[in-house]
Order: sequence, then C-alpha cells, then structure tokens
Amino acid sequence: MSGACLNITCWGISRNSMSRGTSALAQGHRATAMPDFLILGAARAGTTALHSYLRQNPNIFMPKAKEPNFFSFEGEILKYTGPGADYVNNSLTRLEDYRALFDDAPPGSICGEASPLYLFSPKAPERIHRHIPRVRMVVVLRNPVDQAFSHYLYAVKQRIEPLEDFTEALEAEEKRLAAGWQPLFGYSRFPCYAKQLSRYFSLFDREQILIRTYEDFQTDPKELVASITEFIGADTGFEPDLSSELNAGGIPRSRLFQDFLMKPNPVTGLIAQVMPQEVRWKIRDRLSQFNLRRGVTIPPRAREILRARLLPEIRALEDLLDRDLSAWRA
Repeated sequence: MSGACLNITCWGISRNSMSRGTSALAQGHRATAMPDFLILGAARAGTTALHSYLRQNPNIFMPKAKEPNFFSFEGEILKYTGPGADYVNNSLTRLEDYRALFDDAPPGSICGEASPLYLFSPKAPERIHRHIPRVRMVVVLRNPVDQAFSHYLYAVKQRIEPLEDFTEALEAEEKRLAAGWQPLFGYSRFPCYAKQLSRYFSLFDREQILIRTYEDFQTDPKELVASITEFIGADTGFEPDLSSELNAGGIPRSRLFQDFLMKPNPVTGLIAQVMPQEVRWKIRDRLSQFNLRRGVTIPPRAREILRARLLPEIRALEDLLDRDLSAWRA
C-alpha cells in the first residue's frame, strides 16, 4: 500500500483541523504534569523511531524512557509470568509516578509519551479520556500480518521468545496467555486495529486522532514526522536527524552472543554501575544489529494462520475508516 493512499487527507483529517496552533498548555507553565499528546501505537510500526525523532525537537518534551504503559495498567497489581514479564510488570501504575515523568518539562514545551500498549489495551481509552480528554493521539498502523511477524522477530532478538518456529509460537498463543504470559505473546491479537480504534472513536472526537501507516514511514519519514509535529501543535521549523535505523528485528546469528547482550550477566551488571541506562541500551542495540540475520521471511503456514485470523479485522478496518486496504489483504 502506497504512502500516498493513506496520508492525512485520505483519512478524512484535514491539515486545517489539525493545525490549531500551539496548545494552551504550551503558552506558559504547565497547569498539570500530564501529556498533551500520546503515541498509542501500533507496536512494531515505527513508534521507537518516532519517539526518538520527536524528542530531538526542542519544543517537544518526552521522557527518555519509552512505554510507561500507565493508562494500560493504572491502579493494577501486575503479576505477569513467562519470559520478559518484567517489561510489563515494571509499568507505572500510580498517577503520581506518571505525573513525575513530566516534572522536568521546560515551560512552553509540548509534552507527550509513547506506549504502543495503549492501542491494544481495552482499558486504556477510558482511562485516557478520564484524565486527559482533550489529548491529541497519534496512531501508526502496519499491515497486520507483517506486524505480527515483526513482533515475533523482536521477541526473538530480545531473547524472550523460546520457540524458534513462528508457526509454533502462533499455535501456542492461547496456552501462553492463559498461563499469564505478558500480552506481547499474543502475536495475532496485537494488530486487531478495527476493534482497538473503535474503542477510541466511541470516546474521542476523531479530529483528536491522527492515523498514518508504516508505509508512510518507509516512503517519506520526513513528511510523516512533520505532519505529526504539526498535528500536536509543536514547532514545525525544526528538522530532526532521521538517519538512524532503530529497533529493527531479525534472527540472531549467534544466540550465545545475543543472550550476553540481552540477558543479565556479571559483565553487563558491572557496566550498569558506571554507565547510564540510555547509553548502555544504545551500545547494546548497535552491537545487536551486527548479530542479526536480516531478510527473514514469514513461514507459509504461519502466513496462512495469520490471514485466517486477521483478514476479518482488515475488512472491518476498511469499513471503520472507509478506506481501501486491499493491499493488506493480498
């Protein structure tokens, strides 16, 4: 699907409706420590890169730590099990902790954060509406079949996916989720966009939600970032450095080396004592890219399973947005 087909105006959102100037909160000191905009997702659709690019803008404040997941888990006691459970279990669940993320925002800045679980979470829309009903929201959608496979490759790269066959991982979804494994392992559940967007459309004015596609990101990232910057009311004169490729997935060439990079061990523990987390993660991810085998294709049987599960969702999304998504159904 071409980026030209699914641009801003094609989704029925004009630039005039988006560009209302800088928000009232950005005119001076912030009245409350809450965000002006949220990147809702989708997962594996460029949200990590988008977070990095927007943070470069001096008019935009975003916490260094991506994915606080507050609106997904507010007030909950998190006890997920299985590999990588700490990612979810360490989410912010208290309002005061979430507000603290924005304490250092300079006066006049546009504040936001990115948590792809917000699009997936059934409870997030109501919580967002209760706390910040006028917030601007950004959604980047990706071909659901490609998204599911990318999610799997990401879990493999992070060394939290124990199955080396994607088909087996799809067949294990129900058993894993029933056992309390974190939501990531529901690979075919994440890209159910029609169901997810419907929850937001029932609560928010559609002009508060900017919907773009991963294809837009690949075709013209500069235009995509500029359109989002304009939509959230930030300074559009700043051009970020878009040269870095962030958070790409793949199959590790050496699982032992990937384990060393991604899992706790004495060496990385010592490094953690002297090096800031953000710097450590940049080095870790750079080394990881050298160890990844790219160009991995989805197994035919896995594609069949995903098409059977997701084609009804794609058709429902076409109806919801009144858009032709036949390229995603091919």
